[in-house]
Amino acid sequence: MAIADWVQRQLAKAPPWSDEKFEAIQELLGPPPHPSEFVRWRVRLYCGHIREVRRLRSQERPDGGVTHQERCTECGVAPSVIVAFEPLADGG
Repeated sequence: MAIADWVQRQLAKAPPWSDEKFEAIQELLGPPPHPSEFVRWRVRLYCGHIREVRRLRSQERPDGGVTHQERCTECGVAPSVIVAFEPLADGG
């Protein structure tokens, strides 16, 4: 948690962005994906807890085909590797 705390302290010190800078970043990144472009997955983490995550439909797996790591919202373990997953029936 020390790194996360350090990042939060650094962000708190940063000057606010101007409207022009914010607009330039939005233009660079493009529009956010539409909600229909996401799939919901149920994943089991290495710590044993189960979470629901959203990933873009373009990804075949919620772990990106590699050992993707998540932060467990129940026990706080970070990182906790996804060890099993299944798509949810409604998809979105």
